[in-house]
Amino acid sequence: MPLISPIEARTFKGRALHAGIVAVLLLITASTVYPFLVMLSGSVRSEFDAVDLDLVPSYLVDQDTLHRKFLATKYDLDPQLANTALLRQGFSFTKFPLPEGSASPEAAEALAAFLTAPDFPRHWATLGNAYSVRDAPENLRRLQEKLFARYDGDLARLSAESGTLIEDWALVRLPQPRWLNPGYLLPDGPLEETYFELLQQRPAAERVPVSVTGFFLQTVIFPKFGQNDTAAYNAAHAEPLAGYHDFRLPERVPGPDQPELRAEWLSFARGLLNPSFVVVDGLDDAAWAAHLREQGAAEAVVAASSAPAGRWLAGREREAYEAYLRGVDPERLRLVGPEFAWAAEHPDLPRMQVALAGLEQRFVAENAGSIRWDFLTRNYVNVWNELTVQGRVLFNTAVFCLAAILLALLVNPLAAYALSRYRLPSTYKILLFLIATMAFPPMVTMIPQFVMLRNLGLLNTFLALVLPLIVNGYMIFLLKGFFDALPQELYEAATIDGAGELRMFFQITMALSKPILAILALGTFTGAYTMFLYPLLVAPDQDMWLMSVWLFQFQQRSTSAAVFASVVIASVPTLIVFLFTQRMIMRGIAVPQEK
Repeated sequence: MPLISPIEARTFKGRALHAGIVAVLLLITASTVYPFLVMLSGSVRSEFDAVDLDLVPSYLVDQDTLHRKFLATKYDLDPQLANTALLRQGFSFTKFPLPEGSASPEAAEALAAFLTAPDFPRHWATLGNAYSVRDAPENLRRLQEKLFARYDGDLARLSAESGTLIEDWALVRLPQPRWLNPGYLLPDGPLEETYFELLQQRPAAERVPVSVTGFFLQTVIFPKFGQNDTAAYNAAHAEPLAGYHDFRLPERVPGPDQPELRAEWLSFARGLLNPSFVVVDGLDDAAWAAHLREQGAAEAVVAASSAPAGRWLAGREREAYEAYLRGVDPERLRLVGPEFAWAAEHPDLPRMQVALAGLEQRFVAENAGSIRWDFLTRNYVNVWNELTVQGRVLFNTAVFCLAAILLALLVNPLAAYALSRYRLPSTYKILLFLIATMAFPPMVTMIPQFVMLRNLGLLNTFLALVLPLIVNGYMIFLLKGFFDALPQELYEAATIDGAGELRMFFQITMALSKPILAILALGTFTGAYTMFLYPLLVAPDQDMWLMSVWLFQFQQRSTSAAVFASVVIASVPTLIVFLFTQRMIMRGIAVPQEK
């Protein structure tokens, strides 16, 4: 009987009621769909725009937002790093100052050629998009993939050769080289070797040339005079500045007419800057060898060393050179770095920091489609790599769920078939016992199960995971009721024809019970796929992690956007299983015991 009769539906009251019902249903649908759309939108974001709740991420439709997101990824979400490289004063990447107008093609092309030149010193630049603690940007993922291919997935061998304990491929990280820091020492290992190989392969716009000028501002000027304005700086220096972006660090020590800047320059060159970026004019190999001997260096070190001329220094050489810099005539000191080499090679083009901003702007404009695609798929690619390529999570989960379903579809129907076909005197007592198992929550039996499995030596095995799911008292009770409703004449006819019990079980009982078996399979899959605490207890080994356990571990070390992507991927199997079983479930077969 319809809720609204056809006659009443034609009246105003009936139409209003109908419209109200439709409105309520639409509201319920919207309240269900909207959070899902927000999650989908959040799964294609990063820490840069994680707080935005727009259904369509801004970087998909706005070029400036795309540019800022590219900068945030390139500079590891560190505005100070971007300010140092670009001589900007941005405090947040969401409002980071962008170049005005279009980039100079000539300067951008010249800088690209300059940064990718074969003789460009490797300690003059770092690779962008390669450093993160809670995320895996594109170049970091490429670094992990290169290492995975190089070691054929053998994480233990990588850990042994790198001298660092690495428990997961997703945790492979290389700290960003701080070339300008005076105490920075570059480790020598497979991670660094692969890093420099990747650096040479990536385009110039993804490289970050070191800025000696920006480092001078960050370490000397800003702590002393602040960075909001130049009033305090102008009061103390002979040459005033309109803004810090106009500041140019002299390549040589300033003259006595600029005493404040001269003192700052000397303290910077002799103590705050890595000595690999300071050159002493007139220092030849013989004088350097004599100085090394004075410092007590071994003859082997002296013979292998040459006068520092901007090359990377480490160990005893660096200590000896630092001592030499403190005693040499200041007029002989000269700073070296990419910005000084760029100015000497291209005196008619904008300074390196301006050209770099233009190069980035041009790169984003020319590759907007591929950059957007990388941002859209980054989280999903990272999650998929962890589930399949770099881990066994998807394999473990598939094997576990398949084994649990197959065994449940075999053991439970066999038990129900025996109770249904053979009228045992204690049938109802057995059913009562089976139903009574539902009175005990899983947490009560979890510890006894763990102790039993430990004593049997089954921990961290698939058998330990599958055993609790094979038999389900309620499903045996449900299946027995369904089997009781099947026509007994079929079994009698099959018996007359000479069919055995197994043949009747498979060709009659199982064939006619597809709907209830679909419910059993779906319930077993749901229980196996969402099981968390039990597999965490009996299979804590990382090689035995299931999807639920991995999701818990993943959310502890990842961004909210990556967690959203992992949840979306994790929900796909349940959707597929439902699509395959919904036709059987929706047939409307009534189970007698649940009428």
